[in-house]
Amino acid sequence: MKKHLYRTLIIYAVLLIAIIYVYPTIGWMTLKPEERAARIEQWRQEDTSLEQRGFFAETAHMVKRYLAFDRNWVINLGLDLQGGVEMIVGIEYDKLDAAVKKEYTDRGYTDADVLRELQQAVKQRIERRANEFGTKEPIITTMGDRQIMVQLAGEQDVERAKELILKTAYLTFQIVGGPETQTDVVRKIDQHYKGDFLPRLKRPGPKDPYHIQVPIEQIEKVREMVAEAQKVEGLIDPKYQVAFSRAPRPSEPQHYSLYILEKEAIMTGNGLTMAAARPDDRRGGGQWCILFGLNAESGRIFGDKTDQYTGQLMAIVVDGVVESAPQINDRITTSGEITGSFSPEEARDLAIALNSGSLPVPVKPDRTGIVGARLGEDSIRNGVMSCLIGIVIVFIGMSVYYRSVGFIACIAVLFNGLLILASMAYMGATLTLPGIAGLILTLGMAVDANVLIYERMREEKRLGKTLTAIIEGGYNHAFPAILDGHVTTLISGIVLLQFGSGPIQGFAVTLTIGVAASLFTSLTVTRGIIDFLVAKKLVKNISMFELIPAGTKIPFLKQRTWLSPLTLLVVVIGLVYFGIRGEDNFGVEFTTGTNVVLGLNSDQTVTDGDVRSAIQNAGFNEPTVTAYEQVGSEARNQFNIHVGNVEEGASEAGSTEQTKSIESRMQESLAALVGGDASKVVIDRVEMVGPAVGAQLKWDALGAIMWSTIFIIGYLWFRFELKFSVGAVAAMLHDVCITVGIMSLLGREVSLGVVAAVLTVIGYSLNDTIVVFDRLREELKLMRGRGMSLLDIMDKAINETLSRTLLTSVLTLAVVIVLLIWGGEVIFDFALVLAIGIIVGTYSSIYIASPIVYWWQKYIEKPIATTPSGGDEGGPSSRRRRRPQRDDDAASKRELAV
Repeated sequence: MKKHLYRTLIIYAVLLIAIIYVYPTIGWMTLKPEERAARIEQWRQEDTSLEQRGFFAETAHMVKRYLAFDRNWVINLGLDLQGGVEMIVGIEYDKLDAAVKKEYTDRGYTDADVLRELQQAVKQRIERRANEFGTKEPIITTMGDRQIMVQLAGEQDVERAKELILKTAYLTFQIVGGPETQTDVVRKIDQHYKGDFLPRLKRPGPKDPYHIQVPIEQIEKVREMVAEAQKVEGLIDPKYQVAFSRAPRPSEPQHYSLYILEKEAIMTGNGLTMAAARPDDRRGGGQWCILFGLNAESGRIFGDKTDQYTGQLMAIVVDGVVESAPQINDRITTSGEITGSFSPEEARDLAIALNSGSLPVPVKPDRTGIVGARLGEDSIRNGVMSCLIGIVIVFIGMSVYYRSVGFIACIAVLFNGLLILASMAYMGATLTLPGIAGLILTLGMAVDANVLIYERMREEKRLGKTLTAIIEGGYNHAFPAILDGHVTTLISGIVLLQFGSGPIQGFAVTLTIGVAASLFTSLTVTRGIIDFLVAKKLVKNISMFELIPAGTKIPFLKQRTWLSPLTLLVVVIGLVYFGIRGEDNFGVEFTTGTNVVLGLNSDQTVTDGDVRSAIQNAGFNEPTVTAYEQVGSEARNQFNIHVGNVEEGASEAGSTEQTKSIESRMQESLAALVGGDASKVVIDRVEMVGPAVGAQLKWDALGAIMWSTIFIIGYLWFRFELKFSVGAVAAMLHDVCITVGIMSLLGREVSLGVVAAVLTVIGYSLNDTIVVFDRLREELKLMRGRGMSLLDIMDKAINETLSRTLLTSVLTLAVVIVLLIWGGEVIFDFALVLAIGIIVGTYSSIYIASPIVYWWQKYIEKPIATTPSGGDEGGPSSRRRRRPQRDDDAASKRELAV
């Protein structure tokens, strides 16, 4: 009883915590945009207020804000699911410092080389600034050779975004003023504000007199006050300036540091030649340091200055932000070392800051506006509705097939989804389309885990056991398969999280959380509910519909001799065609494309779905269409359109002919939306843009899959045998190759949604194969010494899991088919890949993974035993078996048996 009591308390506690964390997200989604903006402004004013509250008053204030859907508790959405700020940043190459130009020229750089270097440097700095801004998964891409497009998800404050992005980056080394200087400057600022400044700070302790702390909730107000104070003539000694540290990470104390710096820098980044993060071998403890180098002239000057200021703190300032303020321990010339309590990530970030800050160049805003969700409002709406319909279908299917326990499984799946969303809210994670793919996979695994348990219960019931024994046996026998499937998927998630980037990490976050939630709900929650119902005698018998009769003996592996080579041929054809298509396989997110900003002069509202359909009919492949609102413009029906491959009229990229072709085709295709008058389709601008997903992400994806494969082989080798791990990985690679090949043969393109779907297929494939292998492992133990051939045992294992395989595949496929039919064009490819992957994954667990195990046993490992019964396909051949043969020849021809 105590065990059940503790389990019940844990379930209720987890449920309560999940509801607490999900409540603000659900409430926030019901608010109108103007209501959200009003509440954010109100909370900002409250945070900067100096009103002193007692413990109970502060607690009541926090509860009140929570009940009003506190934005800090809400799950972030990526740019594909919500709008944000878009800015086109121009690089003013003509205003580049002459000394910097000369340095590049001396190194043999052409003007084109310099432009590329500067563009990448500015892009890297903007990425750092966007992270400092707090934006989750910003999209930052190059446009031509003098522009960069920046999209910040969820942001509506255009001016704040401009201020963040447009400030000129510069690296300086500046001396930190002593405690007396800090006290004097802070006291004068406080006097200027009549005692309203000091209460917002935390004074430094005696062990660290340099660092004045600013609580995170006060930082905006303190910045405003300091900025105004620095404009007051004579208030602050002109020799000094006030600067702040970078934003604290979630794992760090939630405060900034305020520094008083000598305004004259002892060195700038112009002479910096390199900066690299390295482990700090002298200090140990997993700490890292940053090595940097300077050219000869800068090294001489730096040596004199650091010799002069030995023993004092030197701030490393990038973009006006103090990245670090280490103590100068010795004279530094052409090379130096920055030490501190740096983690590997912090050290790498600081090295990036040093390298990027050493290439200053002026930038300007070319265009700023508000964009809608990249997937389009219509696609998001259709996708949500399709998912809801699919979930209802799954719930009806489970409830009809497994009756009362099937309904319990539905409750557990809902609990699983609630836990995933609550965990994302707690972690401040961002939900994107790849994240939704991870959510779909884990919900599918949650359903599958319950199906495995119930199928095992069915077998226990056939043996005539009592109700309690049926439940106990069902959970005990299903546990190994559930554990191995989830651990294997968890390994993939952790590796993707570690080695992936961008959308791959978004997928990995929800996948990792979902695997843990699925284990909890399928093994603990459902067991708790069933035990409770049985104890209360509300469930007296477990009845189920039976799809596959007991004792079914379909000879699946008899077809391996012709199906496996045929499959290999399909894989080769798909991969060859994929290679022939080359870059044409990739969508606009992976390739250089064209960005078109246009307006439709119509009194009627035009949706992004209408625009997307019209330009697709004109031959533009899979365009990205988002609503657009340019700052300062009152025009209606503005859209930002991103297209990749242009089938007609294409000439050399960036040429005037291609631009005219795109403009005319856009106008002709959209004329029908404005009464047939093409002149009402006003093209604002046409620009060449770089890929939203860089080449690095492609390599990150391949690297993550490679490392996942290695770790999965190791785990399955440990849990099963090497031949099983090879079979599972071969089936996984087969599924990926078949899916990608079919997509290529169909002329579809690889987008971020397709990448997410392929990762989902990998997880599904592994889980499906492991279920079969787990039953095969069990049957090998049970049938050892009974004279059954290995092929017969394999067929027996496949038949015994056939009911689970068909039910899980059909239910999962039902959701995907709904997405295919009603999800809309934007997520069609995402759903298509899932549909192909589910079918192929079910096939491969039988006709790829299992035959490989058989062939490995027959040709690589030494046969376990032989029997006089059963030929290669299980037929009688006892006379031939008794005929003497040479050992090697016999080993290759005799039937494997156990």
